[in-house]
Amino acid sequence: MSLMERVREIGAAENEVSEQTVAVARRTLMNEVTRATRPAHARRRRHAWAGVGIGGLVAGTAVTAIVVGSVIAPPATSSASAAEALNAAAKATLSATVLDPAPGQYLRIQEVSTQRLGWRADETSPDGGYWDSQDSATTAVVRQSRSLYVPADRSGDWVEDYGESTELLEISGPDAGTAKNAVDQLEFGTRVEVYPGGLHGVTGVGAEGVDPADVHQFARNALSCYYDEMPRDPRALVEWLDNSSYEYLSECAPPQLGDPVGFNLAPADLRAAMFQALALVEGARVERVDGDITTIAFPEGGESDWMQTVDVDTAQGLIVGRGGLDDDRWSSRVYVTVVDAIPTFVPVP
Repeated sequence: MSLMERVREIGAAENEVSEQTVAVARRTLMNEVTRATRPAHARRRRHAWAGVGIGGLVAGTAVTAIVVGSVIAPPATSSASAAEALNAAAKATLSATVLDPAPGQYLRIQEVSTQRLGWRADETSPDGGYWDSQDSATTAVVRQSRSLYVPADRSGDWVEDYGESTELLEISGPDAGTAKNAVDQLEFGTRVEVYPGGLHGVTGVGAEGVDPADVHQFARNALSCYYDEMPRDPRALVEWLDNSSYEYLSECAPPQLGDPVGFNLAPADLRAAMFQALALVEGARVERVDGDITTIAFPEGGESDWMQTVDVDTAQGLIVGRGGLDDDRWSSRVYVTVVDAIPTFVPVP
């Protein structure tokens, strides 16, 4: 279960993304297109970790939300410790030099996820079965990492190494032998994608009323479409999020908080406002502190009583991880650094 992928539920029936669109988006790993409506525990035979995210990064798991607009707490009842940590991050982020690469350099955003997968025996499969995110008698714990390289000039080519590494940490169960031989199912058919100007073209969306031959452009950083119009006052930002709209198949998915890419790449004043908006969420609480990293749990919102987590670097003012308290099948840690060039081991097409 990914962390709070959205700040509010957006998407009336007319705005829902079709299953055909979801399938294409998954194949192209552009989860920004589909977060709002991805079905829970979708059955998939390939790329059990293909969806970001965030982001995210867990394929086939339910996407959840912290509904900020409906759970704003009066100042007297908000969690002081969580609010203090988030407000400290808001202050620190205004001077986060790690987010300022020099001309010619790249900002590298690496996300390393750890997830527990289940093996589904299937005689019709060439591998004898397939991996998915549901519980099973045969399970594996896998660590995978990917990195996004964002040029200092964001109009240049963005490069994402989806298949940076895959490591099988443990496997057990009656079908462990067969399942272990199918670990390559978790590898990506297309390891590296290049996004000119941060945009990704998708052909064959196949949604109702859409020509399958049309090429649709989607932003790798969907939140960037809204940076200029998002208020810098935290309460005004909450109201804006609650009233924002989304045009189906537009370049950018609905505005969401929680995706490390969209959040960390935002202008400093907007990052501060987003941290301050999260500090207003009723029921947020600090789960643990490890040096500069504070893990904060947020209520999922709506009728759910689940708690999602976000790891905040209060010294640099960044989102550096995500996960959940009620489902330990997936969690991640995010590392943000400046590099002089894309490493030579990345097979850029």
